[in-house]
Amino acid sequence: MLKEDMLRRLRDLDEEAALLLSDSQRLRLVIVGGGALILMEVIARSTHDIDALAVSPQLRSLLADYDINCDVQAYSCNFAYNYESRLQKLPIDGQVIDFYTASLEDIVIAKLFSIRPQDREDIISPAVLAQLDWERLHQIAHAPDEVMANVLSVTGLIAIFCMIFPSMKGDTARAATDIPWIRNTVCTVPVPHRDTQPEQAV
Repeated sequence: MLKEDMLRRLRDLDEEAALLLSDSQRLRLVIVGGGALILMEVIARSTHDIDALAVSPQLRSLLADYDINCDVQAYSCNFAYNYESRLQKLPIDGQVIDFYTASLEDIVIAKLFSIRPQDREDIISPAVLAQLDWERLHQIAHAPDEVMANVLSVTGLIAIFCMIFPSMKGDTARAATDIPWIRNTVCTVPVPHRDTQPEQAV
């Protein structure tokens, strides 16, 4: 499922919801995962379905027909506590639904917890690295009211963070090197320093 197909499905969902639901309140759907990255145009691969982290209850019975998966809510603890303050509104003029994606930085943080090779590939893609706000990423990873307020294993996050972004400067790397089993980890994924402009995707 590529970007245009995803946008078509979301518009169709909105049209059906407008016909079936009489509630005048605006509804909301927050997209995460690979689908969100495709909509941001930072990865070009296809995806089978659309992952929705937050969905208005009135919409749940309609989602399966549009390949929208809300099982990802079981992994909400992988997202920073205040991720909703950074939602990005999609350019869809919905009749009853407002569509959002989580921020790129919040999606990268969440994917750091995954052991799937595809998630690792997504977050080190050149376009993702080029568009990341590294200062925001650093702040989300360290602020006590962000990742640390929500995740199951902060130590695990620091370990994975430093393994995938070994060249990143700042407190994250310094804190990790204080932990022997992290310090001895062999980092094999080369990425640019935060103050180096990554290459653009081609």
